[in-house]
Amino acid sequence: MATTKKAAVKKATAKAPAKAQMIQPIYQQPKIDWRSLYLYAVCLITLMVCLFSLVSLIRSGVNVVYPDPAYVDPYNPTPKVNSAAIAAQLQDQNQRQAVKSMIDALTTLIIAGPLYVYHWRLTRK
Repeated sequence: MATTKKAAVKKATAKAPAKAQMIQPIYQQPKIDWRSLYLYAVCLITLMVCLFSLVSLIRSGVNVVYPDPAYVDPYNPTPKVNSAAIAAQLQDQNQRQAVKSMIDALTTLIIAGPLYVYHWRLTRK
């Protein structure tokens, strides 16, 4: 009878470590996924660049349609020239500058837009 009791005790002690291994901690810290973090950061940056260039594009379009009025100082001691011609020249210069700014904003939008779309599609996979 003594041998059967020892065998029963050995079986009970052999099963105890198996149950302890099955217990896992409740809280585990997730590891940082650097790839998705990079993709989301690039998406955020390119989206912000697109938004700012779109605002600049609209503002430049308004400046093309309604250019800033030219200011000619009437008390300038330089020789008198036709101030209306100078005002028209300055207004044309403001309009050209607005067109250049609009082209810059459009170029930025054309470059940043596809970059955003590409990285956003990679993020969604």
